[in-house]
Amino acid sequence: LVSGQLQAVNKISGKLISNPAMTCPDMFSWKLFADVITDKFWSNWADERQNWPAEPYPLCLAGQKPGASVNCCLPGDKNNSAEHCPVFPGEQFKSQLTALAKAKPDKAVDHAKSSELKRHTRLPFHSQLNPLTKVNTAAMLKAQSASTEPANCEAVTVNGQTKNMVPAISKAFKPADPQSIGRVIRQTNAELTVRNQVFHNYLFNNNLYNANGALDVFFANQANMQQDAPYRKNNQSAHDGQPASLVRIDLPSDAVMIKSNWLHKDLAAQLGMDTDANAYASKYLATQINLNALGLSEDPTASCNLEGVHYLVAFHISSKDIPNWVWTTFEHIALPGRCDVTGCNDAYGYSSADARPANTADNYVVPNQQSDNLNQSSIVLHHDAGYPIETIRPEWQKLLSAMNIGTKTSTNAFEPAAANKAWLNYRLKGSQVEYVNAIGQPTFLGNSVTEAGFMDGSSCIGCHSRAGVAALGTKPGDKLDPASSFKHFLALSVFETSLSDFGYFRSHNGIPNP
Repeated sequence: LVSGQLQAVNKISGKLISNPAMTCPDMFSWKLFADVITDKFWSNWADERQNWPAEPYPLCLAGQKPGASVNCCLPGDKNNSAEHCPVFPGEQFKSQLTALAKAKPDKAVDHAKSSELKRHTRLPFHSQLNPLTKVNTAAMLKAQSASTEPANCEAVTVNGQTKNMVPAISKAFKPADPQSIGRVIRQTNAELTVRNQVFHNYLFNNNLYNANGALDVFFANQANMQQDAPYRKNNQSAHDGQPASLVRIDLPSDAVMIKSNWLHKDLAAQLGMDTDANAYASKYLATQINLNALGLSEDPTASCNLEGVHYLVAFHISSKDIPNWVWTTFEHIALPGRCDVTGCNDAYGYSSADARPANTADNYVVPNQQSDNLNQSSIVLHHDAGYPIETIRPEWQKLLSAMNIGTKTSTNAFEPAAANKAWLNYRLKGSQVEYVNAIGQPTFLGNSVTEAGFMDGSSCIGCHSRAGVAALGTKPGDKLDPASSFKHFLALSVFETSLSDFGYFRSHNGIPNP
């Protein structure tokens, strides 16, 4: 730890490791863990609605400034509309966040529910995993962009009467035979996706916070390939007051994104997970509940927000430290299936509690297995059986203490602090930096919540290699028609046509098809 920054050092030579992300990916994953906690990603970083406003104003032209008579967005200007322009809360709402962190419990909830600090969460795109139905992407996008928030589940109209549906939701959200606790959590949690200030500023400064700006880059690249091959045009980000001239989107090397999963404390109790508030990083959030799907309303569109204290149960971190990004994922020790299917791998932070043969490395936690007890018996995977808790390694314990991470008991259930002891209850599931290993085998990485039901083929790097949107029927100069532009939102699916053992589409893995 040098001046508050972690540095990767070769223990034998004492020299800095030139590329720790590739040389020591698990160690680098824990560095990211410490960095994002110190930076308070859960509150300071921009969520998706703050990155991409639902009804964005255009970027201000030279000489323009946002104000009462001008509807435009200017990076760094205090007069930007928080509703129509990108917002970085750690900068724009700094005073409100400070007040939330210092507030007593009876006042903290009011701060947390304020329009400035209320986080935009959503349900994951789980509907796309069903191989028997066609996804209604238009309806999905319309629901996500709806400006009206669902009612609080404590007072929602159901079948013509206003009711408190929280007790009924707690009883109904878990099926009698859930088959996978991870799936139950994934489909009943608040998924919060955030980006750090470097990522956020790149989107804002380069006019990538709206569909028009993103399409401009696409068309510039298309023209470059058609007219200038084999030469690439210079790719210049906005800087020093100069506008961007992009032909490709290439984020800075310190851009970081996090997808996090937060479970309402009442639902955690119903699942039998440890509900000691001090065991989790917790925050006031809202989970969208489909009342019709749970059999609690006859109205197929009935939904409400289950608001209150939510526990952080899992999170992915992706960082642009290498061109294909570093992919890493963490899970809470209370998750019963956290090392299922692929096992857990950590060569740096915590040592495995497995009983191992002599002189074997202590990085790997084997997935639980059992006999199927058939006449000709076989050993098969045993899901949701829980895992012994790994032991922190002395070097990492020393560094965490030096950074004041995990040193104190929480005093605010609505706003985590880096010092919360709860951070010592999260474990590395694994790291991923390549599509295939040195002998060509596909690499895999999945989270027992985020990828529940298709972990047997999950690959963060493979999935994101296919990420994108298709704005069909447009060319330079055409007026954008949102209905047609987003018609094929999933034109390049992140899923294969083969099925996982659970019956979901299998996630793409291995080398991308060019």
